[in-house]
Amino acid sequence: MAERTEPKPDGELLRRFVATRSNEAFAGIVHRYIDLVYATARRSVKDEHMAEDVTQAVFFTLVKRARRLRHSTILAGWLYQTARYISANAIKMKM
Repeated sequence: MAERTEPKPDGELLRRFVATRSNEAFAGIVHRYIDLVYATARRSVKDEHMAEDVTQAVFFTLVKRARRLRHSTILAGWLYQTARYISANAIKMKM
């Protein structure tokens, strides 16, 4: 019988990504939160393609700012807030 591995905590994945730029750690974060980020963007921008662009921008922003996130940051909340902020900017730019 194969052993089941427990998912790594967000903080551990984020620390590993920051320390080593691990693609595996970043992919774990993306896999875990892509649906949350996309759904948040989709509700805000009301356009499938723009929501995809916002989702990419959110994860790009995470790559750029990961080093500055505090250890106490709740990653799901940070991604949600960032998706809302980038969505609002995307709507402004569309007008």
